[in-house]
Amino acid sequence: MTSIWYEVFPVTLVSEHAVLIRHREEKLPPWLIPNLPDTHPNDIVVHHLTSFFGAVFDPCQTIVHSTSWRYKHEYDQLLLTYLAVLPQGCWVDQWVATGRVYVERIGAVATRYGDHLFPPEQIEWHYALAHALDHLASLSTYDPAIQRVLEPEWREVLRQRSPKSAGYLPTAGPPLAEAAVP
Repeated sequence: MTSIWYEVFPVTLVSEHAVLIRHREEKLPPWLIPNLPDTHPNDIVVHHLTSFFGAVFDPCQTIVHSTSWRYKHEYDQLLLTYLAVLPQGCWVDQWVATGRVYVERIGAVATRYGDHLFPPEQIEWHYALAHALDHLASLSTYDPAIQRVLEPEWREVLRQRSPKSAGYLPTAGPPLAEAAVP
């Protein structure tokens, strides 16, 4: 029977750069949270984040948003991906110094594309993170709830993600309007 898991990418800003927050015990991202029956996925993810981050998880300053899903055939798992954008602050330096978390600067992570019917054969975690950041970049342009909560420093970080419409694929040839018609 297929199991459902939530993969969560908690991120924040440190010195105007996006960083991925990792558990002290689990140096490999993402955070994986098992499904609970009869419970909404957002409730599970928010509860887990609140339990771990305590007062740092300010519901008025934190974004928790599902960004994608994928099936991992080798484990018979359905993974629902969430991005959790936590407020920046000195808490990060304190938590890193005490070994409570590790942070990894997020560089120019690329998104991986499938074809018009199927996703790529393999989607590693960093591709899911890239897609989540692309999703946040897009939401930041039109979603009023995200715009209200997203810290202004994120706008520069997300500008590099160049928001794209859902399903965007880079083209190898001329745009359809310029294609020769026989």
